[in-house]
Amino acid sequence: MSFRLVPFLGLIVSPLVPALHAQQGPPRDNPYDVIGKVFSPFWSVLLADTKSPNKACTMTIEMVEVSGRLPKQMTGASLQAAVQFPDKVKLQAPVLGEEITVCRNGDKVWAYPGAKVEFLLKRFKGRGPPPTKKKNTPLYLPITPQQAIFLPALFTVNRPDVAEVQNLNGVECRVISAGLMTELARSAKAEGFRAKMWVAPGYSPRRIEITQPDFTAVTEIKDLRFSPSLPASTWQPPADVTDIYWTDSEKLDAVLFVVMNSLKMTETDQPWLLPK
Repeated sequence: MSFRLVPFLGLIVSPLVPALHAQQGPPRDNPYDVIGKVFSPFWSVLLADTKSPNKACTMTIEMVEVSGRLPKQMTGASLQAAVQFPDKVKLQAPVLGEEITVCRNGDKVWAYPGAKVEFLLKRFKGRGPPPTKKKNTPLYLPITPQQAIFLPALFTVNRPDVAEVQNLNGVECRVISAGLMTELARSAKAEGFRAKMWVAPGYSPRRIEITQPDFTAVTEIKDLRFSPSLPASTWQPPADVTDIYWTDSEKLDAVLFVVMNSLKMTETDQPWLLPK
C-alpha cells in the first residue's frame, strides 16, 4: 500500500481561534460542517497561503491497528511529523531497527541514516511513485485549494441526523462514519471504502479508521499543534550526523514511500517484497 502524508491524516488543536477553545463538549453540529472544520486549518499548512496566521504544524501519529494485507509489524509504530507551508516537511519513523528521519527543506531533501535510506531505495526500486514536481506546497496532493473547500461534499455520512458520541482515552468525541459519494466511489473503484473519525472538542481529530475490502488501518493523532512557523533548525540535519542521504524535492515521495512501507520492519521481513 502506498502511504502519503496527509494528512493525512490531520493536524489541529492548540492555537486555534478563541471560539473553538470555548467549546466544552464534542462537536454536535451537522456532520458535514464538522468535517469541514476539522480539515480547514490544514489548508493553510498544506495547500495555500490563506489568511490564517498558522502556517506550520507538528503531531505524533500512532498506528494503533492494521489488518488484512497490511503487515502486522506496523502495529504500534509511532511517527513524528512536522509540516510548514510552502516547502517544508519532516518525518521521523521506526524502520529497520532504528529511527529514520526524512526532511524536505525547499528544493532539497535530506534523510538519515543515509546508508539505510539508500538500501531501501535500491530494494524498492521501480515500486515507488515517480518523481513529482512540487507546486509550491509541502507535499504533492491531488487537489487544489478550491477543491479542498468542497471536501465534505465528497462523503456520504452514515446517519447524519444522529450525533454519536464515544469516550476515547478519557475524552468525549464525536464519531462520524462515512463512505465516498456513490458516483465518486464508482469512478475511483472504491465502493468498499469506509472511514470513521473521532473528533474531540475544538474540532480536533483524535482517531481515524480506514477500511477497504482488503485491509483496515487505525491511527491516533496526538500532540497536535499549529503555529505560525517552526524554528529554522527543525529543517536542518543535526550537526553531529555525517551519514546523510541528499536528493532533490522531486524525489521526496519516493523516499517517503519506502519509509512508510517499512514501518517497524527488519531486513528479515523484506518489506520490498510485500504486495502494495
